[in-house]
Amino acid sequence: MAKHQLDNQAQFRSFENFAELSRTLVSEWLHLIDDASLSKRPAAFALAGGSTPAPIYRELDQALAQRATANVLLTATDERWVHDSDPQSNEGLFKKCLAQSVGKQWHLISLKNAANTPEVAMEAINERLQKQIPERFSAVLLGMGADGHIASLFPGAPVQADGLDCLAAVHPQTHQTRISLSLPRLLQTEKIWLVITGNEKREVFENALSSDLPIGNLLKQAQCRIEVFWCP
Repeated sequence: MAKHQLDNQAQFRSFENFAELSRTLVSEWLHLIDDASLSKRPAAFALAGGSTPAPIYRELDQALAQRATANVLLTATDERWVHDSDPQSNEGLFKKCLAQSVGKQWHLISLKNAANTPEVAMEAINERLQKQIPERFSAVLLGMGADGHIASLFPGAPVQADGLDCLAAVHPQTHQTRISLSLPRLLQTEKIWLVITGNEKREVFENALSSDLPIGNLLKQAQCRIEVFWCP
């Protein structure tokens, strides 16, 4: 593993393969959970969906399942407005990848309800988030698209809505409806983990500070430590 500082806020960590990346990140994750437990408070995390972080979640699941108890709250950074059984559901992904520990060592704070659209649900989901995760996240785990989007905050689209913790979003190509944590809520965290793979995304990230892309806005506005986990 190689490390180098990008600035005072961000550290780029390069790994030979994804298995090494996963082991390192899960080890750090468990330390945060242990620290929260010693302080007698829940550890709360916002997690990216998609196939890239799935192996990390499966490894975390194995570690959590070996513990008698844990007080961990998980929410998605964003979610497609589909049922959990849909293969595209991030919340469904969490339940599959963390199947041994769900409901025991961790509990989900859902970004969905029975409303027909995210626009209708936004205020209720905002209230749920503020009630159940009122404090800063212990960490936010983000992915990044090749277009520089994070969560479901896409280039040229809003990153917040009327001071709410969440907002409705639409994928610019598929027009799929989604709900996403707002950029200000993503920034309310003790630490940000950014997991990216491949040289194309690495180049996008390295040029982000000079851009107006969502990833660039995240880097510019972050008030916490950002660790970038990258492998080819």
